[in-house]
Amino acid sequence: MADATTPTTDPNDKNVLGSIQENYLDEYWVGKTGADKTVTWLYLADGITTVTPKYTDKKKTAAYMNGGGQERNTVTGVTSSYDISGDRSIGNPAQDDIADMKQKTGGQRERMFRKVQWLQQDDGSLTPNSIESGMGTFTDIDDGGGAADDNGSFKTTMNYNSSPTVIKADDAAAMKAALAETPCQNAIILGVKANTPTDNGNPSK
Repeated sequence: MADATTPTTDPNDKNVLGSIQENYLDEYWVGKTGADKTVTWLYLADGITTVTPKYTDKKKTAAYMNGGGQERNTVTGVTSSYDISGDRSIGNPAQDDIADMKQKTGGQRERMFRKVQWLQQDDGSLTPNSIESGMGTFTDIDDGGGAADDNGSFKTTMNYNSSPTVIKADDAAAMKAALAETPCQNAIILGVKANTPTDNGNPSK
């Protein structure tokens, strides 16, 4: 944890200290949409050791007459995905749901996906910082396997179908609504308080 303010009152001091957090504080959810269009959110954490985001740019390259012969790159699209890997946890609802998709195609590979970024405060409490949600397609599902004396592996890649919706900390109403669907699990695991977002972006203790 780090203080998110400058260390002195000197206006020339640009050494702003951010908040360096451990990755386990990020919470990932898989949302299964029912026939009535309601989403059942499943917490994806048990057995998961690594979640790595990837952003692949689609670029157009052109050399313009006023560019001195240099080519300019223009980003025309972005593909966002997450590589998820770890040990196979049989009986975990989120892993089981993903594993059940491995022989399916088309829309049966699609699920809602959500990342909730939590920041831990100096008193140990957790404050929501951002929530990212969108429909995605799960590909390259690895459901078990490996050496005889090793744990069964679990791997998949979640690819957003379009740009996800991002809720920032200062949008208290939208954040509260999302957190009602996917409440803080680390607060329960760590036995600490989950702060409630307020309109000014500062946590409510």
